[in-house]
Amino acid sequence: MSVWLAETLIATTLLMALVMMLRRPVARWLGAGAAYLLWALPLARMVMPALPCDIDPSPLHLAVDQAGLPDLLTVPPVAPVVATTPTFPWLEAGLSLWFAGMVVFLIVQAVGYTRFRRHMLDGATPIGEERRIRLISSPHASGPLAFGVLRPYIVLPADFALRYDAQEQDMAIAHERAHHERRDLAANMIALLLLAVHWCNPVAWIAYRAYRADQETACDARVLSLYGRDQAHAYGRAILKAAGGRQFAGACHLTRITTLKGRLKMLSNHDISLQRISWGMAAVAIVTATGLALTASGSRAAQQMAAITDKVESADFAKLSNLVSQPATASVPANADVAAVPAVPTAPAVPAVKAGDDIWPSPAPMAPPAPMVPAADMIAPVAPVPPAPPIVRSEKNRITVTYADGRVETHRIPTEAEIARMVPVVDVRNGCDGSGRTTSRSETVDANGQRHIKVRICQDVIDRTVERAQAQAERGRAQAERGRAQAERARIQADRAGRLADADMVRADQARRTAHVAALSSLRASRAQIANNWSMPREARAEALRDLDESIAELRSEQD
Repeated sequence: MSVWLAETLIATTLLMALVMMLRRPVARWLGAGAAYLLWALPLARMVMPALPCDIDPSPLHLAVDQAGLPDLLTVPPVAPVVATTPTFPWLEAGLSLWFAGMVVFLIVQAVGYTRFRRHMLDGATPIGEERRIRLISSPHASGPLAFGVLRPYIVLPADFALRYDAQEQDMAIAHERAHHERRDLAANMIALLLLAVHWCNPVAWIAYRAYRADQETACDARVLSLYGRDQAHAYGRAILKAAGGRQFAGACHLTRITTLKGRLKMLSNHDISLQRISWGMAAVAIVTATGLALTASGSRAAQQMAAITDKVESADFAKLSNLVSQPATASVPANADVAAVPAVPTAPAVPAVKAGDDIWPSPAPMAPPAPMVPAADMIAPVAPVPPAPPIVRSEKNRITVTYADGRVETHRIPTEAEIARMVPVVDVRNGCDGSGRTTSRSETVDANGQRHIKVRICQDVIDRTVERAQAQAERGRAQAERGRAQAERARIQADRAGRLADADMVRADQARRTAHVAALSSLRASRAQIANNWSMPREARAEALRDLDESIAELRSEQD
């Protein structure tokens, strides 16, 4: 198992280094999304099963064989001896240390994520819900962020509406929504599991930071593809406003300080054609297949995968407890100069041949050669001596470091005068330079190279400015009072005019009714006179009465 594990860790490390070399050219020519997909290569190699036995070994398998790694990791069988000095169990100690580090890393990440989630939800205010994604506002968030795999959340700061305009708010929420839609949170959890296996590998830590940077850049490219290239400046402002604050590995923040410069640079060059995106996906697929083929384990890996249980049992972790409990001193033979010569084994007895047996006589077995007796002047091998520490000498204005291999490094120490020149002399006083500004600053360098910074604060200008502001405020209050008085007078005049208009309307209505009554009475009197005037011709009287009746009916209808 140790050889198979070493091959897997070496292969994933090489693939991480390969992705880190290819990520920038791929992002420049094929888009940020293609560069982000390259990170699936180390994970695919980590979970890839062993190949069948009849497949030729991979180049990595051959390189491991030529380097002699199997011989170093495989303990050769040793003939049993009666008394020997116990050796330190390096294999068991290394596996125990690696496993303990992985468990501690996973516990730290799990506890940190639980505390981060509880901290963000403490005092949070629900805003809304988009499908399964919950939008909340938390006073503990310094900028927009997304977290949660099974219960996804988008967390907004308490001053989100004040710090961002409408366009920046939409783009910031779209960025965090894209993380959930692309399953980036689940990918981050898988990346942390892979980092736990490689917790002692510095290449894995550097690759993890590069992976998170490519993840954010790919999400930025997706948001800009939705809103258009002309909105890149608004998106850049949103990224800058979200910079700062504490960040957690299990969440996706709008801005990570370590990736701020690269993301802002990407905003000016993110327009990738559909043809280049297609070529990018094809190139990523080819690189993935080639990397897996070159680093795949060959026939021996299949045999080792079948015998994993037997090899795990060969690592006896009880040796660690025995090492602690064994005595500190070991027994030394009486004659330490000459090694004891082992006894020559006797030749096995030849079986007797019976008289009646008709067989060929078997030759007598040859006796094994006697072991070589060590010479009297042979001495035990000397343990390797650790390298000598570097020699550090402190001289005048410098420190000299001499290493064991002869290298000499000299580091200069600045003098007190140089240190004094590095620190500027700042003079802050109350005074005016006649320019009318509240503060003035001037900087000079003396003959010794020391900077002198002079800052003057004009209190008179500040007082005049405050007085002008107070006078303007007083004039504004007086104008407001006059305006309120004028408005009150206008309201009173309007009420008076309304009452006069109502009275005029009443009088006009009364005059109209009086005129109707007088006209109706006059018509009735005229009709009575004509009706009693028998001197008029009959036809003329009837026609006059008919006209008067029609006029009386019209006046009655108008009065009603």
